[in-house]
Amino acid sequence: MSIRKKWYITLMQTDSSKMVSLTISKHIGSMIFISIFVIMSLFASGAIYVWRRQADLAQLSRLEKENALLREGMSNFSNQMDSLLIKIRIMEEWEDHMRQERRLRVINPDVRALGSGGEPFIAPTFLPFCNELHELFNSNLSKMSFLSAKTALTFETHFDLVISLQTREQMYRSTPTIWPTFGRITSIYGYRNHPVFNYRIFHAGIDIANERGTPVYATAYGIVSFAGRSGQSGNLIRIEHASGLQTRYAHLENVFVSVGESVHKGQIIATMGMSGVSTGNHLHYEIFDVTRRTTVNPNQFLSLSENQISLNR
Repeated sequence: MSIRKKWYITLMQTDSSKMVSLTISKHIGSMIFISIFVIMSLFASGAIYVWRRQADLAQLSRLEKENALLREGMSNFSNQMDSLLIKIRIMEEWEDHMRQERRLRVINPDVRALGSGGEPFIAPTFLPFCNELHELFNSNLSKMSFLSAKTALTFETHFDLVISLQTREQMYRSTPTIWPTFGRITSIYGYRNHPVFNYRIFHAGIDIANERGTPVYATAYGIVSFAGRSGQSGNLIRIEHASGLQTRYAHLENVFVSVGESVHKGQIIATMGMSGVSTGNHLHYEIFDVTRRTTVNPNQFLSLSENQISLNR
């Protein structure tokens, strides 16, 4: 004879002596236990799914915000590059104006445009995620590459302009462009009859007459290479200039400079007289091209402005 096993469940209130006893079979008890376990498992799985779903939604919301901020940041970056390109264009226009005004070489517009040869590089960074970001990112890459090249070119041309202006200023300082004294021109550059010896001879400079003691000025920055008596020229001053020219001042009365002395443009270096072979008080003024070993007509330099000075003498 078999004995059926049963489960006994006793329930008792804590504040009472009453007890309730239940008797259920083992099979039913097992079914109830399994059902409770399954329900609890389903509840736990549902809770985990809901938690994960909420986490995914929160992550998606965060990514959407980051995506929007990234697009906004890229757009702002693009606008800033556009602003820089506009400023560079203004600088280019200023430089072109300066070059035209100073009679310097103007940059070819095709050089400034930089050209656009070949296929542009496409970075696939954002292609798997968002086509809009992909296009915006590569647009910024292209614009940044152009901006970088534009900045380098503008720096180079501006630097060239500064060097050219400094060179021209130095050339102007050392080029005899001012009048050496005040007075009237009594003899020009070229062939003439000698006023004393009365024969035709080449006159290598210009003669400017005025009263004795009229100031004589250095016509350019330079270094005195001779200051003293020199035959028919009488009291003579020679000044060497960095431009490759030499100026000569003859028939002077008083000499105020000495050999090796640096003089500046417009400095009083002597007074007019009639020393040497001369028929009256005047200054004989010459310009000698040291490189070509020949005199040049002073009139081609007198009253030149800085912008008219050639950098390729």
